[in-house]
Amino acid sequence: MMNTPIDQALSTTRRGFLQLGLMGTATLALGSTVATLTGCSSPLEKNSEYKFLQANDREFFAALIPVVLNKGFPGELAHDEAIKRTLLALDDLIYTLQYHNRIQMRQLFDALSMAPIRVVAGASWASWKDMSHEQINDFLIGWRDSFIQPKRNGYVALSKLIGICWYAQPESFVSTGYPGPPIKIPTPVSNKSNITYKTSTTSAEHS
Repeated sequence: MMNTPIDQALSTTRRGFLQLGLMGTATLALGSTVATLTGCSSPLEKNSEYKFLQANDREFFAALIPVVLNKGFPGELAHDEAIKRTLLALDDLIYTLQYHNRIQMRQLFDALSMAPIRVVAGASWASWKDMSHEQINDFLIGWRDSFIQPKRNGYVALSKLIGICWYAQPESFVSTGYPGPPIKIPTPVSNKSNITYKTSTTSAEHS
């Protein structure tokens, strides 16, 4: 994960850490609107295996995932497979959120797909896929340590979403010390009924 544990950033609930912002709701809404008008926000590709994440969203998360997870990534998986598995898990998780939370996520992703908004948010003008590990790390630390609460909320939300989806993968269990789900052991057949039967038979014979 990042240099400082996520739990030190903010104490959050499921609802709280999904109340995202960039520089406030107005900035997000403006960025999202401009993205839509300029074509930066587009519907999902036809026959896409994703239900929510668009191409720009996947590029954004693909850049963040290795930085957020740090040494925990890619674990036992190949890099590309680890990215794909995490993206699909993120897509499933975000798709199950309440409608207003999905709207906030869409506003955030659309805003951060635009270079001017990225710069205002503390990231580079370059596209996410072209940013270095250090540039993305600086962006995340800037959000984590910001005096603007919506940015801190955004940092926690993105980090937790990525963490939840990655550490749910079986291949990541070893790095967390989790041995995996317990193996079901068949319950031995009890001999109690046989003992009862023999006792009853013996008693009948004596009588």
